[in-house]
Amino acid sequence: MFRCYRNMALTYNDVVTSLFGSEPFTSRDFARKVENPRAAKVLSELKHRGLVERLGRGTYRCLNPEDRPDLRRGEWNRVRSIVLSGPGPKAWAGETAVEHWTGGRYRLAPSLYSRVFTLAIPSNREKVWKEYLANHGVSTTRRKRVGARVELVPTEELKPTWVEGEPVVPRRDVERMIREHPTLYGDAERLLLDRP
Repeated sequence: MFRCYRNMALTYNDVVTSLFGSEPFTSRDFARKVENPRAAKVLSELKHRGLVERLGRGTYRCLNPEDRPDLRRGEWNRVRSIVLSGPGPKAWAGETAVEHWTGGRYRLAPSLYSRVFTLAIPSNREKVWKEYLANHGVSTTRRKRVGARVELVPTEELKPTWVEGEPVVPRRDVERMIREHPTLYGDAERLLLDRP
């Protein structure tokens, strides 16, 4: 039985792979076959995304999935940097706070390809934060399944503690959260750093 899948548009990566496979090709070959006057720009973007490699001036090759660079760390660092540069008071909360208070030894992630940063903010700054993150291309929606997103936790009282140079909710709040959610955090409490 044939099924029609919606929203499964063909991408330039699909086209390049289909046309050239793993054989080297030139930007001129690509431009001629896809009839795109901005072929060099498209190939530059595919290279930036780790989908093709540049072999020499104007010559490229598609990368097999196992040869592609892992871009997750770069995306996660980008989002973390945007959050830390954000407006007003803030503190890592939830699973992000547990990660900080354990020195990165305990991390909770929904999948290998997604990362949620939980951030406590003053209740009266939620709109400002949503606009700031949207303007910087950072998602706050739970519908995002791949990449990084920020979950905002509006709170009336915010007293961050600094851990490794970043604002985090106090250790006592993290200890309480771990105890209240043992199925999520297991024995993460024994991994907490010996700090205030």
